[in-house]
Amino acid sequence: MSDLAPLLVFVGLIAAVLGIAYAVSYNRLIGMRNEIADSWATIDVELQRRHTLVPQLVDTVQASIAHERKVLAELSRRNDDAVAAPHTPNAASIWEPPLTAAIAQVLALREHYPLLNSQQQFLALQRELATTEDRIAAARRFYNTRVVRLNTAVEAFPSNIVARRHAIGRADFFDAD
Repeated sequence: MSDLAPLLVFVGLIAAVLGIAYAVSYNRLIGMRNEIADSWATIDVELQRRHTLVPQLVDTVQASIAHERKVLAELSRRNDDAVAAPHTPNAASIWEPPLTAAIAQVLALREHYPLLNSQQQFLALQRELATTEDRIAAARRFYNTRVVRLNTAVEAFPSNIVARRHAIGRADFFDAD
């Protein structure tokens, strides 16, 4: 029996090290998943802010560019589609880029209609939309960086074992292009 004591101590130490490594890996994966959820919530808030600004933009420019109704209708339709879409990275990657393009098209009308340059409400909305777009882009970069970290951990050994056991999967990127 005394010959087995060192072996049992060794096996016990190995089991303890493996248990600690498993717990650390699990906690790290959960932390990454929570960071992604938090950073997506930031993006979602900014997208909702943009969705709120778009109808204001349409209302503001409607009188000045009445014969551009097609462009404004397209912007409204794109905004409605984006608002109705699920609030997920996959859905946002599909519905937000056309909305961004429609907003840019309406804002570009400023060059053809000098009257818009004198409308303070239009200029304020343009600034708000630009600020919102910048905030979305920054939040998207932060979110996608977190997604890379989680996806790497989910695929790399030995954390892939822990991830598989606890159904922690890859996260989706938010592609705005």
